[in-house]
Amino acid sequence: MFNLHSHAPNRRTVLKAFGLSVLGILLDACDAFNSQPAAPTMTWTIAPTPKPFAPAEATARAFLDAWSNANYGTLHELLAPSSRTQITREQLIQLYQSISQEATITAIDPTLLSTIEEGTTATAQFQVRYDTALLGSIEQANAFSLLRERERWGIVWSYSLVLKELTADRSVRLYPSKSTRGNIYDRTGNPIALGERAIVVSVWPAELRRNGVEAQAVAALMSIVGMNGAEIQGKYAGANPEWKIPIATVSAQIAQSNAETLSLPGVLTEPRDARTYPLGSAAAHVGGYIGEISAEEVDTWRNQGFRAGDVVGRTGLERAAEKYLSGGRGGRLVIVESTGEEVATLKEKTAIQSQSVVTTLDANLQQAADAILGSRRGSIVVMDVKTAEVLALVNHPSFDPNAFMDSTRQSERKNILTSPQKLLLNRATQGAYPHGSVHKIVTLAAALERGGMSPNTTFVCNGIWNGLGYPKQCWIWAYGKTHGVIGLQHALTASCDIAFYQVGQSLDRMDPNLMPSFAYAFGLGSETGVAVEENTGNVPDPKKQQPWIPTDPVDMAIGQDTFLVSPLQVVDFVAAVANGGTLWRPRLVTKIQDAVNGTEQMLPSEKRGDLPVSAANLQIIRDALKGVTTDNDGTAKFVFDGLKLSCAGKTGTAQVPGKNDPHAWFAGYAPADNPEIACVVMIENGGEGSKVAAPLFRKVIEKYFDITPSTIGSP
Repeated sequence: MFNLHSHAPNRRTVLKAFGLSVLGILLDACDAFNSQPAAPTMTWTIAPTPKPFAPAEATARAFLDAWSNANYGTLHELLAPSSRTQITREQLIQLYQSISQEATITAIDPTLLSTIEEGTTATAQFQVRYDTALLGSIEQANAFSLLRERERWGIVWSYSLVLKELTADRSVRLYPSKSTRGNIYDRTGNPIALGERAIVVSVWPAELRRNGVEAQAVAALMSIVGMNGAEIQGKYAGANPEWKIPIATVSAQIAQSNAETLSLPGVLTEPRDARTYPLGSAAAHVGGYIGEISAEEVDTWRNQGFRAGDVVGRTGLERAAEKYLSGGRGGRLVIVESTGEEVATLKEKTAIQSQSVVTTLDANLQQAADAILGSRRGSIVVMDVKTAEVLALVNHPSFDPNAFMDSTRQSERKNILTSPQKLLLNRATQGAYPHGSVHKIVTLAAALERGGMSPNTTFVCNGIWNGLGYPKQCWIWAYGKTHGVIGLQHALTASCDIAFYQVGQSLDRMDPNLMPSFAYAFGLGSETGVAVEENTGNVPDPKKQQPWIPTDPVDMAIGQDTFLVSPLQVVDFVAAVANGGTLWRPRLVTKIQDAVNGTEQMLPSEKRGDLPVSAANLQIIRDALKGVTTDNDGTAKFVFDGLKLSCAGKTGTAQVPGKNDPHAWFAGYAPADNPEIACVVMIENGGEGSKVAAPLFRKVIEKYFDITPSTIGSP
């Protein structure tokens, strides 16, 4: 066979071959004439062209594309075979991932600039931008080599592929920086959360042993850090004995009083920022507390420059105002030798100064409300009706947030976190309860506005109602009484259940969506938008509650069954009734202070909406609420007798499943004719609202308006 590629013929050879061919044809003709066998003819076969190598540029682009998409496994596949022996697939993936995490890299955008081939080698020049969460963008010009092996181009491995300055003996380190955490103040500058200095106690195991004081130091540290010996030793067990191992953080006072022990060889101390909560448990839920980032959480915070052991807001305003209180993290991203020597700084950013938060709270009222609530399980919220500024927000049971700052109180912290009493639950905002007859305010609004009823529409209360085919009682029947013939407005004052059963039934027959729509318009069934954690509750609604049965709207009219609200939602709509119909977003923060620059950022009130009630009908409701505290039939008149200030409000006794006592509610405002504040008191399983919650409401009013407390009457 003639192979064109291995024996390329010259012109003379071709002509010679052509001549021989012609001669062969003539001879064949003669042979044929002489009847001789024909000679075989010559044929040419051309071998196929080998598939060309993909250019080095294609491999370079594929490598950069895989890098930008974090396809690290593909990066390893694109290495030249000889390079794959230098780093395993798992090692490569771990390297790229760990550097991305350390540098807080969120995106990589490489651009190939040029590729130059020289035989079996090539060089690719590229530009890359690293976008980081903490330090912004970092740009580098870089290059890598390619090698043609086994009929394809591959990347020659080098640590500088990741970062230009990186080698096998160097690593990437991020040294975050931060400012001191900002403070939280009440409306007049009293501290709610305050920064202070604390002392980190560490041990140097090798030094303890060299000096023969390990046992002595461990025994002495037990009472200082609130741990037993095994717990202390467990902190440094397995660690390099030449390392400094943090054991606990204690207050400066504790460190000072134990200075002799803390000066033992191998025991080290250093200052750090700490936190104190002057109001203690009185403001625990609204102020919140801070806590260390655990190893399990560090990935969530890493991109913001936080590390395991850093502190962040866990609950309340500490959490809600984290971006102000912690400031903006800064730091330096460097390349270091294995000796720790820095060889290059990739990017540096100064930390943004933290700011302090000024709240709407009144520390004196907060502490007074806390004392008024006492050991009762429930909450009290006080709000300015014109601005929706929350003046006080207290819960019980509560906890001391200082326990999270003191390492000697570990058992107390454990109890706070695990207690079946749900000590961390902010009952004022996260609690969800039926609010009973307090909801009759909303039902009356719907009846007046859309139900074709007037304040004088009458109902008959015989103590028992059979409108659903079975008996339902009015609360007054338990006292052997009835309301008799009663008008709608007075039914709110006297809280007649039977009147509102019929109102609920009537409104539902007109339009099943009517009462739910009014509940939503009063701000129920959704978050209020207050800064701290909250529960949306539940509004009974035929659109989502199926089947919608006849008892549902009847129970809804008096705030029972599946109806759930938070005390904050209730005080918010009561404040709207008091101020003429504007539903504001509850406020906990008025301004952000920058102490370094001497500037303030004001946070104005925000409107949520308007109550769907005319001014005339709103006045009817307000007159009825004033009657609750002044009329002879008012459910809380006996509580407010002798009070030298008019109040308006509504009692609520919300039934709960099982044999538990009902929740006791009182929601109202004062003064009745020129309202300044609204207040809600809710006591879980407290009993009757008039006997339990209303007296506490009166005490709050006396405190706020500086009225000398007087003896509260009895029914």
